[in-house]
Amino acid sequence: MAVTVEGKLELFKKILFEHIEEDWSEKRSKLIEAMEEKKEEKKNEFEERKRAIVEDGESRAEAKRKSIIAQVQSEADYQIMRKREALLSDLLSSLRDWSREFIKTDGYKTFLSNNIEKAFHMMDGKELLFSFSKRDMDELGSFIKGNIERLRNNKSIELIESSTDIIGGFTLEDKKSGVLADFSIKTLIDEGKEYMGRMLYEKLDEVLKA
Repeated sequence: MAVTVEGKLELFKKILFEHIEEDWSEKRSKLIEAMEEKKEEKKNEFEERKRAIVEDGESRAEAKRKSIIAQVQSEADYQIMRKREALLSDLLSSLRDWSREFIKTDGYKTFLSNNIEKAFHMMDGKELLFSFSKRDMDELGSFIKGNIERLRNNKSIELIESSTDIIGGFTLEDKKSGVLADFSIKTLIDEGKEYMGRMLYEKLDEVLKA
């Protein structure tokens, strides 16, 4: 049976469609596979972003929590520091007040005698300058001069009134070398401030943290 042109065209279209269908099916499979991979990739990316957001949120929350704790701790530490400073200030003020009462006692005279002797042993110079408080110069002048005369050993001694409030005690200067020895009560208090402060802080910490 002869195949007509129309028949050949129909056969050609059929073969062509089958080929297109086969080709499309293959491409569709690849496309679906690619889409699935892309979808999985996007899903993973989304999950990663979600995890990052959650972690960032947790991190921010933790940071905020720590910040609040740190702020509270800082405020507590600041209050403790203020309390320490106030107590140390009160202690030093009380010590100065006690010292101003001490210089009126016989014990202060013993303090002066002992330190004048130490000062002479310390200084080798021949020209010495003593500085005492106005109160000591007025009320204990004779006592001070008697102790100095006993120890002067042909040295040239000059006594003057201190230009600053030393509370009690004295300073001694070698006029030739400029070396200065400080036996004033004010300096003794100032030098003991660090030690007293450290001891006070340690004891206060023990009480506050108990």
